[in-house]
Amino acid sequence: MLHILLLEDSLLDAELIEAHLLESGLNVALKRVDTCDAFQNALESGSFDVILADYSLPSFDGFSALKMAQLRCPDLPFIFVSATLGEEVALETLKNGATDYVLKQRLERLVPSVQRAIREATEHRDRLKAEAALQESDRRFRMALKNSFICIFQQDRDLKYQWIHNPQGPETAEEIVGETDYFLFSEADADYLSTLKREVIATGSPNRFEISVTISGEIRDYDLILEPVFEDEENQDNPQVVALMGTALNITERKRSERELYRREQQFRALAENAPDIIARFDQQLRHIYINPAIEKATGIPPQEFIGKTNAELGFPEDIYLQWSRHLQNIFVTGEPSFLEFEFPSSTGTRTYQSQAVPEFDLEGNVESLLCISRDMTESKQAEQVLRESEARFRRLMDSNTIGMGFWHGEAITVANDAFLEMMGYSQEDLQREPLNWREITPSEYLHLDANANQQARQTGYTEPFEKEFFHKDGTRIPVLLGGAIFDNNADAGVFFTLDLTERKRMEKALQQQAEALERANQVKDQFLAVLSHELRSPLNAILGWSQLLLARKFDEATTRRALETIERNARFQTQLIEDLLDVSRILRGKLTLKVTRVNLSTPICAAIESLRLAIEAKSLQLDYSPNPSVSPVMGDSNRLQQVVWNLLSNAVKFTEPGGQVSLNLKQQDHWVILQVQDTGVGILPEFLPHLFEYFRQADASSTRNHGGLGIGLGLVRHLVELHGGTVSAESPGEGQGATFIVKLPAIAFKADPNIQLPQVSPKQKLTGVRVLVVDDDQDSLQFMQFVLEQSGCQVRAIASPIEALAVFSDWQPDLLISDIAMPEEDGYSFIRKIRAMERNAGGQIPAVALTAYAREEDRNAAFLAGFQEHLTKPIDPKVLMAAIELLTRPIE
Repeated sequence: MLHILLLEDSLLDAELIEAHLLESGLNVALKRVDTCDAFQNALESGSFDVILADYSLPSFDGFSALKMAQLRCPDLPFIFVSATLGEEVALETLKNGATDYVLKQRLERLVPSVQRAIREATEHRDRLKAEAALQESDRRFRMALKNSFICIFQQDRDLKYQWIHNPQGPETAEEIVGETDYFLFSEADADYLSTLKREVIATGSPNRFEISVTISGEIRDYDLILEPVFEDEENQDNPQVVALMGTALNITERKRSERELYRREQQFRALAENAPDIIARFDQQLRHIYINPAIEKATGIPPQEFIGKTNAELGFPEDIYLQWSRHLQNIFVTGEPSFLEFEFPSSTGTRTYQSQAVPEFDLEGNVESLLCISRDMTESKQAEQVLRESEARFRRLMDSNTIGMGFWHGEAITVANDAFLEMMGYSQEDLQREPLNWREITPSEYLHLDANANQQARQTGYTEPFEKEFFHKDGTRIPVLLGGAIFDNNADAGVFFTLDLTERKRMEKALQQQAEALERANQVKDQFLAVLSHELRSPLNAILGWSQLLLARKFDEATTRRALETIERNARFQTQLIEDLLDVSRILRGKLTLKVTRVNLSTPICAAIESLRLAIEAKSLQLDYSPNPSVSPVMGDSNRLQQVVWNLLSNAVKFTEPGGQVSLNLKQQDHWVILQVQDTGVGILPEFLPHLFEYFRQADASSTRNHGGLGIGLGLVRHLVELHGGTVSAESPGEGQGATFIVKLPAIAFKADPNIQLPQVSPKQKLTGVRVLVVDDDQDSLQFMQFVLEQSGCQVRAIASPIEALAVFSDWQPDLLISDIAMPEEDGYSFIRKIRAMERNAGGQIPAVALTAYAREEDRNAAFLAGFQEHLTKPIDPKVLMAAIELLTRPIE
């Protein structure tokens, strides 16, 4: 069906045109329009094969219609059919794009004109499609070239480049065109390439090569295809090669991979052929496709006998090849590596093997073969058993906690036994939370010893024991002896042994101190003997001198009296000196006893002042002392207390320059009576203060000293005061600034009510019949006290706890209570408070002695505050205990 758009205002002409078309046998569909709008709508809405248009219309002209058609349908044939179209106008329409023109007077030309126009339009459309397809193909080809990494080129018969795409070097395509390979490559490479290319041109046959050339200093591999280009391909008899076209694909990476694969294959072969392990490959039928020579040592069968055969075909024991079959088939199914341990009989006995099998995949990811490596673990298993037994023995040794032991790795202690952790102050839980760091627990000055030991261990496998210190968890230092060894397979790990040297170091220090003390004692002894000789000889000189003079001749009465006073004074001095020496001897041997009574300290103070008054007056010293009647009495030996005061006062007089001042002050503070003796004398050097109360120690023991004496007076003072349960100390601002001595003695805290009827016991009766209640949770102490008291004539009840002791008071009234302080259910302080809360007639005011191992001053104060009258410390001298009981049970006069 031929669709025709007819622009004609005359219906008669239109019918005439349609009749001519139909008469020619054309199958046409004619659409007539006669206005501009109708023509435009037809162009926009219809699809036509040809346009027939009159040139002159009442309101529209053919030339305008041509322009509209060219704008809307530029490829649609446009033929003018007009009666008035002149030759000039007709030519002008053709110039402006009309396909043809036909005069209405010659309509016989219409059909041929239409047929020719349609044919030419069809040809034109086909040509445009072909050109478009060619352009699209060219576009795609150029795009492919642009994105291709293949180098494509063409050279003439002289091998000059006519064009090139994707050059492989730094040169551009424009620089290469017109040049030969000698422009791009080295002479050797260019010669080689020229030979290949000339061969293709000469033979006229394409060829393919793999070449290696150097580009930009790098050797590259290429897949080179060369094709001859012929001048006239229609001349098949003798075609002439006019050019050469080629493609070069960079296969450098592929060749490198191939070479690497080959190298690895060679390495695998070299390793496999020489490996002690059995290396084998299996195909999907479990046949051997490779096995190395190690198999012959294990089975006695040469490797070549295995190829192409299964383990069953090789005659292996049924249990072994079935086990292997299941193992290998499972890997083919799962594609996962697998491990197998098995035993294999051999000429040397059953051997244990461990096998690791891994799958090998094809390009589609399917398992195509298996690689198996089997290692003989027999000796290793035996070694593991020996190691387990050794570790068990070592573990038993660690658990015995005989010495500190453990394991280390790097700078961390990872495992340690209780002996080591207890020594360091840690627990197993601490170690599990965080390993101990070797450097953090080692003082910095010992780190070099650790480094030396580590170096020695790396060289010899162990380190000689050496001494160092560790930091305890609380920060204190612990001396230790340290040794250890490293593991054979790991130089950064090993075992260590430690021995706590704290006690040994303490003993060494004690021995050193003892040696130093002995040395000092020898020096003191020598000094003492020298001083003693001086102190004995000086008074003897005066005694013998005056005695000889008195025997040789007579003197007047005044001289004789002065001589006798001198003899008496020096004799008394020697007597006092000897008494002091004897007292020191008694004290050191524990033979000095006290006659304990209630003593008002004013009495021995006044007696000491009286005995030294002449010396005080001789030096014109000012003595200050006022008795203090409010001070409580003390329990003690009056003579020994006077000796204490006399020694302190005589020292003050001796070391105070004439005209100086000496003062004594007596006061009471809480449960203590305090005596202070202060002077304005030479004072005491700070470095000598700690040694002031030591026997035979003098600040100046030289032969040029200003003051005499043996240096035992203050030592006696200290011992006598301590025997009375007190303390003595000294203070001095420094040399030339005087000194102060302070004596503290326990006051009598409990004053018995005179209405209490106490048994009348005299010392001669030795406590016969005195009822004593003893309370102590320690059975040995309790039995000892009971025995001692019963031997002294006492009636004793020994009770192990305060609760039981309180029950005793209901049916037995003791005269005296002796109680321990530290007891499990109730301590002695609480016990005495309960007794003091009782009524007087029920025993609430019974005299009580605290007998305890707590010997500090604050412990003594606590006992007095709780309600005890006496505080004695364990171990107790029975004589001291008896004296205290006698004193506390003596009737008040």
